[in-house]
Amino acid sequence: MTRLWTLASLLLFFASSALAADAIVSGRVQRVILQPSGTDDCPPPCPPTPTRADGLQTVCISNGGGCQTMEVEVDHVYSGEAGEAGNRQRLFKTRIGEWGPTFSATSLQIVVSQTGNSVTWSPVTLREGRAFVDPQRLRSMAAAHVPGQHELVALDEWLALVAPVASPAPR
Repeated sequence: MTRLWTLASLLLFFASSALAADAIVSGRVQRVILQPSGTDDCPPPCPPTPTRADGLQTVCISNGGGCQTMEVEVDHVYSGEAGEAGNRQRLFKTRIGEWGPTFSATSLQIVVSQTGNSVTWSPVTLREGRAFVDPQRLRSMAAAHVPGQHELVALDEWLALVAPVASPAPR
């Protein structure tokens, strides 16, 4: 029964992640939730491994550190959807890797990019009325990269590179 519950939890987690549509949005973080593996909303990274009839037992080694959820109050949608049925709150969920959580409880405006299960974000820096982001932090959208770019780039220029169908950035 435990094995069935674990399998169902894993399927639910990955199904909900797979249903999350690709998007680029800006907004402000409302909440960051960190959960250990094995809790209701964060299945264990490995299924239980019963001892085989011959006495051998397999093990699972994982560097997963649990799950993280970032709730963002969306103020602008560049690509994709803000949330469900007109809701301006969007939840971004990922597993925590070996280097720890990647979501931050910041009061700054941020741009969040989600492609499949990959979620990246960057704070927005305003300069002379234009919004700038760190392209190295926003590396997932459409698998596009800004080669050799180690400085902030204007948000509208980054959007033109990674999401040609995205609406222009507000000025």
